[in-house]
Amino acid sequence: MKPSKQSNGEFGENFDLGLDDLNITSDDYSFEDVDGHIQANLEDEIVKEALDKGLDLRVYSRQIEDQLRSVEQSSVADYIKESKKMADLHVQIQSCDAILERMEEMLGLFQSDLGNISGEIQTLQDQSLSMNIKLKNRKAVQASLGDFVGGMSISSDLVETVCNGSVNERYVDALDELDKKLTYVSGQADSTASTVAVSSELEALTLKATSKIREFVLQKIYAMRKPMSNIQMQQNSLLKFKDAFRFLAKHNKAIAIEIRNEYVDTFSKIHYTYFKQYLTRLMKLQHEEMADKDDLMGADDSPKGRTNFFSSRPSLKSRTSVFTLGNRSAILQDLEGPILVPHTLKDAGKDVRHPYEMLFRSLQFALLDTSAREFLFCIEFFKIKEGSALKFFTEVMGKTLHLILKHEEARLANWYDSISVVLCSRILGEYQKTLRERNMPCLDTFYQRLFDLFWPRFKVIVEMNRVSIEGLDPQKLSHMDTRPHYIVRRYAEYSGALLLLNEGVAFEDVTNGLSSLRQEVANFILRMAAEFARRREQLIFLINNYDMMLSVYSERTTAKSEEVAQFDALLQKSIQEFAQEELAAPFGGLINFVREVEQTKSRKQTVTVDEHRVNTLNFNFARDWKPAITEIEGNIMKSFTNFKNGTAILQAALTQLVVYYERYIAILKSPPFKRPGGWPDLIDRHHVMVEVKKHKTTF
Repeated sequence: MKPSKQSNGEFGENFDLGLDDLNITSDDYSFEDVDGHIQANLEDEIVKEALDKGLDLRVYSRQIEDQLRSVEQSSVADYIKESKKMADLHVQIQSCDAILERMEEMLGLFQSDLGNISGEIQTLQDQSLSMNIKLKNRKAVQASLGDFVGGMSISSDLVETVCNGSVNERYVDALDELDKKLTYVSGQADSTASTVAVSSELEALTLKATSKIREFVLQKIYAMRKPMSNIQMQQNSLLKFKDAFRFLAKHNKAIAIEIRNEYVDTFSKIHYTYFKQYLTRLMKLQHEEMADKDDLMGADDSPKGRTNFFSSRPSLKSRTSVFTLGNRSAILQDLEGPILVPHTLKDAGKDVRHPYEMLFRSLQFALLDTSAREFLFCIEFFKIKEGSALKFFTEVMGKTLHLILKHEEARLANWYDSISVVLCSRILGEYQKTLRERNMPCLDTFYQRLFDLFWPRFKVIVEMNRVSIEGLDPQKLSHMDTRPHYIVRRYAEYSGALLLLNEGVAFEDVTNGLSSLRQEVANFILRMAAEFARRREQLIFLINNYDMMLSVYSERTTAKSEEVAQFDALLQKSIQEFAQEELAAPFGGLINFVREVEQTKSRKQTVTVDEHRVNTLNFNFARDWKPAITEIEGNIMKSFTNFKNGTAILQAALTQLVVYYERYIAILKSPPFKRPGGWPDLIDRHHVMVEVKKHKTTF
């Protein structure tokens, strides 16, 4: 529908509906679906509403058309009313189009400029990449050329230092620089004129350097041969030039071997001479009185027995020092203390004597210190690996170690102090542990050879002592009594000393030696006890000796041992038997009665009641039990020197008495002994208990 315009430019009120082009006869319009369309229109809500009201559709249709026409005219009027605004909007849109067109032109220019800039950036990137490649190539060439120039050029300072400089720390730095140049030149694959020229110069410098190093190191070594030289200080001074020796070993092995041999020869003699002199002076500090082959555990302790058959000299003034430890074990707490200096003691006018283990400790600690220092020096200065270092160390210290081994072998051939042997073994074990903790196995073989000397000798000495006890005839010994025997005391002190020294280490040879001695001494004690006529005296002798040994063990060590277990069991068995023996005289009738009745009942046999016997037992017990207890107490006081042991024995005896008496009363209160009025003279067991408690704290 096209509106017609009036002369004033506004829309008119007449409209052309454009029906001229309507053609209802065209083949494009089809009536086949008319029914469908009619049905669809009938289902329309508005149509349904009109039909429901009974309106005529034609009339209703005209009304609708009128309404539509009215709305259309109203809308047209609104459009006409807003036409000016629409025109203004049109103008504004045209203005915006112009602005956007100008912006498009500007953006096009920007896009063009950015395209040019991107091209320039790409060009710059290509130029930068090219420059980086050139820079890397130039740096690589510069580095190679710099290394070549640095490796091939020889500065005047280097020549001056190597040829005319003194051997000091600056000289060692010059050797390091020379070594780098030699390494670089030797690594050049092509033999150029410059390489040949520089090589000849470097060889000349190397010959000069090795000559000066040889002279310097040999002078240092020869200086150590002078008497009273401080070897440790000079070795530390020589270590500062270990890099110089490595230069020498790398570029002139012949001279390096010469220096090595000179060092071995010099220090082998130095150490040998020092330890030989020290050992000789050290042995002068040893006790003059030493154990000999006659100082055995089974030797007679009487004045006659201590005198040698061929001379009037006693074999040892006091055999106690052979079998007791005393304060000798204190040396194990001071293993790293200062060594003994014989000439210092002599200059001070002190005539001090020491047991051998103290001299041994001093010697071995000096050897450990020297060996450890020598081993570390060999590794650090000569740059030797551990396997080769042991061989090198043996070359340096071999003569010294052999000297000490020969000394120990000769000494042990006539040595009879087994406690000293164990002490020396403990000292060696601790020093060996120290070196292993420091990862220095330089003396392992030496220590093992010493152990191989010590333990066979220890077994020989222990066996000699065992045989001396085995062959003892108790009748040939001096006067005997029930007190602890001196031979048993020797054994107790000796075994206690070995038990203490064996704590924490458990030497197998010590354990085996104690076992053989323990059985032999146990048999000896029984043989000695058999010399007493009465069983009571035998038991007193056994108890006193067993108790003495256990007392010694408790003072020496708190560790459990076979010795303590065996002799404690024998002690308890002897105490119980002695208690029975003490009760037998005053209360034997009552004890036998109890045993007989209990045995008869256990066999399920008829028990015969002997009233006269029971009345006699009651009467005798009522009369004698208190005096008997007092007498038992007095006998124990006289028989046992150890009050604590006496208390235990008295309590054992009184306990047995109470037990037997309670069993006796139980028998009398049960059929067929039970009596309605009880037995006459029967003491109540509570009275007995009260009396026994009075004697509880006698000792």
